[in-house]
Order: sequence, then structure tokens, then C-alpha cells
Amino acid sequence: MGMTPGSHVAHNAARFPEKTALIQGERRMSYAELDRASDRIARGLLARGVAPGDRVAMLMDSCIDWVVVYVGVAKAGCTAVPFNYRLTAADLALVLEDSCSRLLFRSAGLTQIPDDTDLVNEVVVADTSGLDAFVANAGDGPCGVEVSPSGIQAILYTGGTTGRSKGAMLSHENIFWNTIHESLDTGMHEDDNTLLATPLHHSAALNCWLLPALYLGATATILPKYTTEDMICTIERERCTNAFTPPSMARDIYKHPLAQTADLSCFERWYVGGANLSRNDREAMHALIPGVQIFYQYGLTEAGVIVTVLKEKDYERAPGSIGRAFLNFDVKILREDLSDAETGEVGEIAVRGPSVMQGYFNNPEATAAVFHDGWLRTGDMGAMDEDGFVTFHDRLKDMVKTGGLNVYSQEVEQVLLRHDEVREAAIIGLPSDVWGEEVTAVIVLHDGAEADETSLIAFAKEELAGYKVPKRVLIVSYADMPINYSGKIVKRDLRARLMETTD
Repeated sequence: MGMTPGSHVAHNAARFPEKTALIQGERRMSYAELDRASDRIARGLLARGVAPGDRVAMLMDSCIDWVVVYVGVAKAGCTAVPFNYRLTAADLALVLEDSCSRLLFRSAGLTQIPDDTDLVNEVVVADTSGLDAFVANAGDGPCGVEVSPSGIQAILYTGGTTGRSKGAMLSHENIFWNTIHESLDTGMHEDDNTLLATPLHHSAALNCWLLPALYLGATATILPKYTTEDMICTIERERCTNAFTPPSMARDIYKHPLAQTADLSCFERWYVGGANLSRNDREAMHALIPGVQIFYQYGLTEAGVIVTVLKEKDYERAPGSIGRAFLNFDVKILREDLSDAETGEVGEIAVRGPSVMQGYFNNPEATAAVFHDGWLRTGDMGAMDEDGFVTFHDRLKDMVKTGGLNVYSQEVEQVLLRHDEVREAAIIGLPSDVWGEEVTAVIVLHDGAEADETSLIAFAKEELAGYKVPKRVLIVSYADMPINYSGKIVKRDLRARLMETTD
């Protein structure tokens, strides 16, 4: 069958051609239809002189056609470069130029890149008429390109929450191994209906949920634009068996009145990652859907994606952890001098495995900076216990240094999220003449909650050493908390906003 998404789709089209591969609202596409449509995209690319190995950019809304184009690009032996459609025109121009793409597919409503741009040879509007015109003279059947497992399937630009985006190169082999890890370690199967509620250009939605579904011959249901109501209704209507949500979305769901009356008994597995998930959250999720299995996962685009998972059965063994390494993955902790840390010692998380990226596109200096003796340095701080469970502490760049001591924001955030009235919590360091940096908590309360700075500081003092307790607590609205499409609080933006208001 091979390691490529094109070979997986073709294989499942032969196994069960009429089975539904993709759902989007009222639209359905079978495996046979997906196979034929992606073949035509591949032929259309080759007919325009786009050669195997060339980059093909995608600025598209999440939809069935996004999947058709992605699989077609892979079948042609080209490299897909999906872009975050929320980027500004200036940022998109930078990543488009950096990727050296030959052609751009864009949704009709996404006009940040003009059709007459000189950054690519051709812009194809990826609506029905545009795609029909693109494949009009392409012919039918496989395009005949032999795709190597070592070829680059995708260049995924990092989210840029800590700086300018870089393009992580992931081969077919890299992404296939992530598919195997996710499928085996979390119990995916061909009878699944996976709900894709986060954008397909994001590495987790693509590598961890869409592509495993296509490999297994399962069904993927696409939610083009997330709303809490649509997600709840779609799970019930389509009988979805699993989905990924960041914790912020999970909270939206279990608190929504509609969830209390909807039949969500079909939902078997709830994948969560990207931010803190408190015990309160887990209890509310279990109360909403009794028997649901929660998989709390940690990863990064450069690792292809997922590195560790905290399974339901392991939660009480290490409730504050991000779990243990996936099958065929190694994790260790490095000291500042890059020597191996002892058990329980805090240091930088380093990972090694077959899904780790080939490097950053056209950026050998950045590539060299993140690898050490074959290990990928994540830039995240953590510790590992004697059973292999990893506790995440902080991003290296987000650690607060106060009075000469290190405060890991994750630890403080986990405590604050245990408060019944706290919905979101972010710890940042703000400049202080006394402390160097002042531990500052930015809090979003649940609707109707009445907690204030004094009560929240008192709550934190019950569980934290004095130097870790926030010196200040700022309560903001949910709309004012900068949360990106993958559910992460963008602390760089949060810190900048607060600095502006205090200047």
C-alpha cells in the first residue's frame, strides 16, 4: 500500500469504493470519488509543468476540496504547503516567497494574495468552477508518478507564537509513522467517524486526525468554521466517534446548554492538547459523556506531530503529566549544557523518532540549532519520572525569573485552573524594579463568576511556594485573551498588550 496519502486513498477505494470518506454538511464524498478527484488534481498539476518535488501552496478554508487538493498534490509527487488563512497579507507573502511554491490554490474568499502575484506561476481559485477548469483536460486515472517515502509530503509553517514562522519539512515516511503511532496508541479503527473541528492547515488536524482516517479507511467529518453549537450538533447528527479540541473548546462544549440535551453517546474518544487540562475539566467532560476516553497529548510540528500521550488508564498515576512517549518514540531531558538530566530534574525536553522532521526549509542554521546528536530540542521545559511520565513546565522563553528564582508558568496555571470560577489562566513575567520580573496572572472567569484578585491570590497561596504566587492578578474577558486557532494563549501578544497599558 505504501506510505503516502495517495496510496492509502487508492487502497481504500479498492477495498470499499462506496464507503463515505468525507462529510461536510450535506456533501458526501466516497473513497472512489476522492480517489478519482485527487487523480485529476495530480494530472492537472503535471499538465501545467509542475514537476515532482515542486512546492504547491494551499490557502484554503477547511473543506472537502482542501482534502482533494492535498491528496492530489501528494499523488503528483509534489510538496504541499498549507498556509494559515488567518495570516495577514504581509505574513502570507513572506511564507509564500520563502516556500518557493510554483502554484497556489486559494479559496475564493481568501484574497490576501492577489491573483496577479509574481510570487508563483499561477493562482487557482479552488471553488467548484475553478477546480473544474483546472482539471478539464487532465484526463482520468492515476498520474503514474512513483512517489518515494523519503520525498517531502508537506512543509508546515510553525505557528510563530515565539517568533517568525519556519517551514518544517515532513517526508511521507515521517507523516506515515505519526499515523501509525496515533492509530495504534489511541485505538483508532476503520469504523470511526472523526470530526475535524480545527483548521486542516494545522499540523495536528492534518497529521493526527485526517491522515490516519484516510489510512484506516475511516470517515472524516469536516467542520469548516467552528462554533460550539455546530460541533455539538454535528457529533449528534453524524454520530462522530472522536475529535480533537484544545481545552478552551472543551470548556465551551461541556458548559453549553445544548450539550446537556444532545445525544453524544456515540463519542468514544476525546483528544485534547495545546494547553492545560485541569482535573475539573476532565470531571466535567466525563459527566457530560460517561465512558468517554480522554487522551491528553503533547507534540510539536517539528516532531511530526505527537510525542507523548496521557491515556485514560494512566491518569491517576501521573495526573499532572503530559503522559509517556508514543510507540517508537524516545524522550529525554537535557540540562543547559546538553548533558542528560537525572530522573525528576527539570530541563529541556528532547525527542527522537521516525516522525521527526527533516529540517527547516531553506534554513540550515535554524535546523542545526534545534538538533543535538540526532535529538530534536523542543524548547520546552519538563521533567521525567522513573516510570517515563513527563511533566511539562514551560516554554523556555515563557519561564518567569523572579528574585533570582525560576517560576514555571504551567505549574502556577494548573493550580489556578483548579479554582471553580477560573476558565482560562496565563502566567507571564512583567518587568519589576524589585524582582526583575513579577509573576503576573491573567485570568478569564466563567460567566457569572465573582472571584477577584484577593481571593485568587489566596487560593494560589494554599498550594504554591511564596515566590511562585502571582504578585498581580488581572481579570480580562475571554475576547481579550489572545488565543490562537490551536487553542494556545499567545503569551507574546498578551505580554505586549499589557506592556502597552502599563507604559
